[in-house]
Amino acid sequence: MKNVMPIINLDCKDINVDKNEYIEKPDLEKNLNEKIKQLENELQYTKKCLQTSNEEQLAYNEELMSANEEYQSVNDELQKLNTQYQYKNQELTTLNDDMTNYLNSSNIGTVFLDENLCIRKFTPNSTKEINLKDQDIGRPMHDISTNLINDDLNAGASEVLSSHKSSEHEVQSKNGSWYLLKCSPYCTVENQIKGVVLSLVDITNKKLLDETILSESLKSEFFSNLSHELRTPLNVILCTLQLLDTFKIGSDVKNQRKFKKYSNIMRQNCYRQLRLVNNIIDITKLDAGFFDLNLQNCNIVNVVESVTMSVSEYIKSKSIELVFDTDIEECILSCDPEKIERIILNLISNSIKFTKPGGSIKINMYDKGKNIIISLKDTGIGIPKNKLNIIFDRFSQVDRSLTRNREGSGIGLSIVKSLVELHKGTISVSSEYGKGTEFTIVLPVVKLPEDNSVREEFETESEESIQRIHIEFSDIYSLD
Repeated sequence: MKNVMPIINLDCKDINVDKNEYIEKPDLEKNLNEKIKQLENELQYTKKCLQTSNEEQLAYNEELMSANEEYQSVNDELQKLNTQYQYKNQELTTLNDDMTNYLNSSNIGTVFLDENLCIRKFTPNSTKEINLKDQDIGRPMHDISTNLINDDLNAGASEVLSSHKSSEHEVQSKNGSWYLLKCSPYCTVENQIKGVVLSLVDITNKKLLDETILSESLKSEFFSNLSHELRTPLNVILCTLQLLDTFKIGSDVKNQRKFKKYSNIMRQNCYRQLRLVNNIIDITKLDAGFFDLNLQNCNIVNVVESVTMSVSEYIKSKSIELVFDTDIEECILSCDPEKIERIILNLISNSIKFTKPGGSIKINMYDKGKNIIISLKDTGIGIPKNKLNIIFDRFSQVDRSLTRNREGSGIGLSIVKSLVELHKGTISVSSEYGKGTEFTIVLPVVKLPEDNSVREEFETESEESIQRIHIEFSDIYSLD
């Protein structure tokens, strides 16, 4: 602040007057008054200057207070920004810790390279196949040795850095493991390429799975071809037997009986082999996903009843009672009638095998609105509790002994379960050993669109249907 205080020069010599000299002079009072007036003017001016100076001092103080308030506001903002900075810094620290822990725990080996293809960072898992240590940070990638066979990581990284395009291919290590090697550009937030990221994804298990799938596929193809090769000569034998049936063996009744007996043995064993071959072919199709249903709108009650009645005489000849009962006369649903026939025949065949003469087989159908239930219950020997959970497994048999008195490959019920599931249904079994077994099939009542006509009757007396019955019943010994 500028000093505006006037300098007042009060020279005492000017007022130091000789009283004796001027006391009598008339101008003395006048001079004194003028001098006093001059002093008053100077004092007044000094007062104004002091007042102005005080006002300027007050303004200056106000400016200082305003500046101090602004400084305090700026300081508050700085403290707020500092708090936010500390919070963001803590977030970055936590994020860095999370990322570090993630990279350290990841099963994927990752190496980060800078623009000069020097190592910037790597994960512990990468050291399994790339010989890296902490002191290798900053070293060029071409100085690092690896366990990978015929693969130059530096050349791949260099190509990605120049082309800015990712690449990936499978590589094998010297210990036999397989990896998917991915080379990607390291891109910043500003979309600038600042290096390369190398990652090794272990695909050894996938390779083994692919090899297993390929092996199973080859096995399935082999069994399929084998099945066709087996079925061809069987068909020839059956045709020959049919031709022989047209000839007479003279009038010798004994020779005719022998011919009939041995031809029946040949025919039954042909049917048995055809059943096995057909089952193998169907298993192959099911595994490959090529098993198709010929769906039609059918009266399922008619289908099941017709199949049951077609074998009633044979069951009666075994001194076994057969009962069919239903609480509904008609139920139209979408199904493959030939596959339903096969399901029912297989279950009846199993019941006949294990039901002694004098026993019974009961087939019941129940209408449950959205579902139709088919129950097949017999009074056979039953199934032990510890075998119930494997009864539908492929190749499983309740009696695995070499001396078992019933033939069977153990794949029939497995195919039955698959056929039921292809119809979107379920099959279950309940049994008490020594008292019998009950199979329960639940099929959803679903129809094809209206433009599909309803198949009214299911033909069970055709030559093909009769042959299917012979094939399904071929495991039941009947040589007469």
